[in-house]
Amino acid sequence: MFHQNPQHTSLSPFQGPRVPFLKWKFQTGGEVISSPAVGAGRIYFGSSDGNLYALNPQGILLWRFQTNSPIRTAPAIGPDGTIYVATCAKCDSGQPAGILYAINPGGRSKWNLTIPNTGEGVDTLSSPTIGPDGTIYTEDEGFRVVAVHSDGSVKWELSTPGEARASPALATDGTVYVGIDDPSPSGLCGECLAALNPDGTVKWGSGTGQVENSSPVVGPDGTIYIGSTFERFSAVRPDGSTRWNLTGSPSETFDQTAAIGPNGTVYAVSLGESFVNQSFVVTTRVYALRSDGTLLWTHSNKANAGPSSTGGSSPSIGSDGILYLGIGGDLIAITPSGNQLWNFSTNGVVESSPAIGSNGTIYVGSDDGNLYAISNAPS
Repeated sequence: MFHQNPQHTSLSPFQGPRVPFLKWKFQTGGEVISSPAVGAGRIYFGSSDGNLYALNPQGILLWRFQTNSPIRTAPAIGPDGTIYVATCAKCDSGQPAGILYAINPGGRSKWNLTIPNTGEGVDTLSSPTIGPDGTIYTEDEGFRVVAVHSDGSVKWELSTPGEARASPALATDGTVYVGIDDPSPSGLCGECLAALNPDGTVKWGSGTGQVENSSPVVGPDGTIYIGSTFERFSAVRPDGSTRWNLTGSPSETFDQTAAIGPNGTVYAVSLGESFVNQSFVVTTRVYALRSDGTLLWTHSNKANAGPSSTGGSSPSIGSDGILYLGIGGDLIAITPSGNQLWNFSTNGVVESSPAIGSNGTIYVGSDDGNLYAISNAPS
């Protein structure tokens, strides 16, 4: 599922490559923004061509499942091997709706659930998160959080006063955390992080600034980390009180989802723009922080703004603490001490958060339409 687990820490039990080597790439008919899911010897990912693909570790197509809409979300694999993927129905119409698909390991539909348009927002569903009991949680940009039973029936829905865009995160006690973007606070908590009980009732809301694409991340001690488009990255206690804030420079946004390393280090990723010598320069910055908010180091990459340089992905972390993320058209690796270990270039922007397989291969999508498999270089 998105960011490896229900807590969205993005910490893999496997190590990635130390020296990158292109093992294979698989071409689709659209951009691959979808973050892949790896399990049971298969790689699942979506494409803007509307297909969910299943590949084996050699890059051979096992099957593809056709939908009628671009798939830009990350699939999730259930305990029984069912693959769940979310997108929108009638995306180009005036009344789009969210739709969640359940697909068996053989590539056949088990069921699909349409979440009707509320008349507000742009109805599409976020990457699904699966709880220990098999419940599927997703957010609807049409101002709702939805919990779905594994048989496709709705468990509960919660209307929110603003858009709910990113994938929900789950704490080990069953609390559901969601980011809400309501610039005119008239209900739950405005531009905020919200905590929900397992039955969908509200525990609390904590103002964090405008939350758009950053999903919450739950640390081992229960602290919740979330980024804002208002130059702020926040750490919130399980009772909703603010533990600390990291404030970036003007125009710096923390839209990417954070990650937590094996030693508890928190990694926040920001994007900022500046105007230098009559050109826009995009700076991607990684902040490494202790859980108490102490800054350990920052790592910056700068590039002139352009189709192959802007954009990027949320990070993934290997079991050895190496951080992997997309910056512009490259996948880069950063050591736990903040040094860049390597970069691997694609022919498009890497917005797909990478996933690490049990054999140490990294799988990542690119806007050039390919899924890349990157392993250790042969000795």
